[in-house]
Amino acid sequence: MSGGGPVVSCDIANTIAALGHQVTVLVPDVDWNGRKYEPHMHKNLSVIRVNTPSKTNLKVAARRCAGNLRKTAEKLCSESRFDMIFTIFHPFHLVPNAAVSCAKKVDIPVVIKVDDAVYEKSSGLKAIQRRIEKRFSTKSLQGASEIFVLNEQIKTIVSDNYRVPPEKISVMPNGIDLSLFDVKSAKRERKIIFSGVMYYHRGLDILLKATTEIIKELADVKVVLLGEGPELQRLQDIVSEKKLMVNVEFKGWVERAEVPTHLLNASIGIGPLQLTPLTAKSIPVKVLEYMASSLPIVAKKGSLSDDVLRDGENGYFVEDAGQLAEKVINLLQNPSLVEKMGTMSRNMVQKFSWGNLLVPILEKYDKAKSSS
Repeated sequence: MSGGGPVVSCDIANTIAALGHQVTVLVPDVDWNGRKYEPHMHKNLSVIRVNTPSKTNLKVAARRCAGNLRKTAEKLCSESRFDMIFTIFHPFHLVPNAAVSCAKKVDIPVVIKVDDAVYEKSSGLKAIQRRIEKRFSTKSLQGASEIFVLNEQIKTIVSDNYRVPPEKISVMPNGIDLSLFDVKSAKRERKIIFSGVMYYHRGLDILLKATTEIIKELADVKVVLLGEGPELQRLQDIVSEKKLMVNVEFKGWVERAEVPTHLLNASIGIGPLQLTPLTAKSIPVKVLEYMASSLPIVAKKGSLSDDVLRDGENGYFVEDAGQLAEKVINLLQNPSLVEKMGTMSRNMVQKFSWGNLLVPILEKYDKAKSSS
C-alpha cells in the first residue's frame, strides 16, 4: 500500500532486523488497487500475509482482520519464542486488538505506537460507528505494556480519550533513514516542494494562493507537488483557474527511492498549511525527509513540533498565504539563507534516525527479558 503508515512500519521493522533481531511481520492480505509501496526487506525479516475477510473492501477488512491475525500470531508463538509484539495504532482498524489479545495469551510484552490518536469530529451514523470503534481502541490501548506517541499533546489525548495511565505512555516520534539523503549531491533550484498524500489538512490550496503572489516577484519559480490524494482534482482546477500551469508541476505518484532526488533539487519544503487536530505539533515523515535533504521548512503556525521547525532558524511558521508568499520570496532571493537554514534542518534531524530511536527501546526489553 501507499502512504506514511506503511513507510513507518517498514522502516521500523527493517531497522530492528538490521540491528540483529529476527522479525516476523503479520499483515492483512487485502486487495489494493492503488499505488503500492514495495520496499527492500532485510534478510532477518519475514512477512506473512494473513487471510482477511472482505479483502476487496479496505475499510471493512480493517475492521474484520483481527480474528485471523490473532489466530496466526498465537500459532507462531506456540511454535517459536518471541520477545515482544509491536503494532501500530490507527483508530479505524483492529490490528492492535489482535496484537494485545495474542500477547496476553502467550504472556509477552506488547508495544503500541500511536500515529493518529483520534478521528476528526463526525455526526450521524458515522458518529455512532466511531463510538463503537472507540470501545475496541480503548480496550487495546489499556491492554498494552507500553504506548509510544509522537509528542506530548498526543500523549494527553490518548490518556484522556482512552483512559490510559500517563505513566504507560512514552514519547517516540517518527524516524528516518538518513543514509537515503546524500546532501552532497544536492542541486538547488528555485523549487518549492511538497511530498505526500493530498488531503485537505495539508492546505495546498493556500500554497497555490501564495504562488500567485510569489511569481509576481520570481517568475521562474516552480512549485513541485509529489503525490496524489482526494484533493488532487480540486488543486488541478485551481491551477487551471489561476493560470499557474507553467509554475506548478503535479508529479503524481513517485516511488520512494526517487523522492530524495526531487527533494535535493528543491530549495524549500512545505509542511502542513492548515492547523487541525491531525497536524497540531506533529512530526510528519515528509518533514523529516525535508530536513534530511537540508531544506528550510515553511508551515502553518502551531502545526509542527518545535523539534522539527524553529521559527527563524530552519524555516518559518506562517499565518496565511500572504505570509507564506513573503517568506518564500525572501528565501529564494537569498540562497545563502536557504543554505544556512537547510544546514540547521540537517543538524536537527540527526536525533530522528531510526537507530537512535529504537536502540534504547530494544535494550530496555532485552534487560527485562534477562531479568525475568
